[in-house]
Amino acid sequence: MPIIIISFLALIFIFSPDKITFVTSAFKPIIISFVVAYLLDSLVRVIVKKLKTRRPQAIFLSCICLLSIIIIIFSILVPKIISNAEAVVSFVANYKMDINVIITEIADKINNPNVDKVAEEIIEVSADLKDKINELLKIITTYLINFVAAIGTSILSVITSFILALYMLIEKDDLIARLKRLVFAFFNERNAQMILEISVNANRIFKSFLVGKLLDSLIVGVITIIAFTIANIPYAALMGSIIGLFNLIPYFGPIIGAIPVIIISFFISPIKALTALIIIIIIGQIDGNFIDPRIVGNNVGVSPFWVISAVIVGGSAFGPAGMILGVPTMVLVKLLIEEYVEKKLREKDMTDYQLDKIKKIESKIKK
Repeated sequence: MPIIIISFLALIFIFSPDKITFVTSAFKPIIISFVVAYLLDSLVRVIVKKLKTRRPQAIFLSCICLLSIIIIIFSILVPKIISNAEAVVSFVANYKMDINVIITEIADKINNPNVDKVAEEIIEVSADLKDKINELLKIITTYLINFVAAIGTSILSVITSFILALYMLIEKDDLIARLKRLVFAFFNERNAQMILEISVNANRIFKSFLVGKLLDSLIVGVITIIAFTIANIPYAALMGSIIGLFNLIPYFGPIIGAIPVIIISFFISPIKALTALIIIIIIGQIDGNFIDPRIVGNNVGVSPFWVISAVIVGGSAFGPAGMILGVPTMVLVKLLIEEYVEKKLREKDMTDYQLDKIKKIESKIKK
């Protein structure tokens, strides 16, 4: 994964955007295969360690597990998601929304003077609000149409990439050996060792974060779909999948995912929208306090300030992918900087200038 990021950044500076698009399109199956093999390798290593099997047997069992999950998803979940997406598209295209009527009905049911005042103010600006909501719903509809089209056209690509990923897992040791040989061929021994050390840290950080976050988001998505189905939330499969997908993005993901869910639910039934919001908040609290810490754990290793900064900068530069990959990238950069600072302090015989000691000194000075 880090190698792909570095290579892609190099392409940005070397080639023009149209050439970058051509290159990424041509190598897309290989990139997907690498990502699948990279993530699946963690399961292979767990099986080897826990079941005491050889790597070929572990690869076979991992592929069986992955294929089982894919079959379940495509036979049960995907048809419902496609059906929900088509229903939402039809709903947005045919439904004539009248915000005034909806707000008036809500105010009449609550029957509170304060609510009535708020309702009157909303109705006054309903024209602008209606236009903005229509624009947002059109964007959501476009994404849903593209999502449905992508499912239908990417099946062959997924199969091809999966087969290639299988060969990558089988030939992992040979590929790594060739990469190490390449590094030592182009760099002196000291720099080569430094590159390999950075690669080891990058691999550990990226793999632990991405695998943990994928598993966490899968659990959150399944729980949300079940909860939405029990609560009879409209388009439960699609809405729960949206929540699970956006949960990959730290901090901002659940908020971004909740917006289309709440908006669409609101125009079907305001009560259902409120119910969906409550469910999302409860699941978010469960995820933040129990699921995420146990699965992702301390793999991030940085404070919320750095995580949020990484999400914002990564999202501004590379969109949704940057929002996800920005966090492990920030962790890696932070680790490299801290190791460099530690090395410089040792060279100056200033090892007493540790962060904890400096904090204690500053706290004493403030007192």
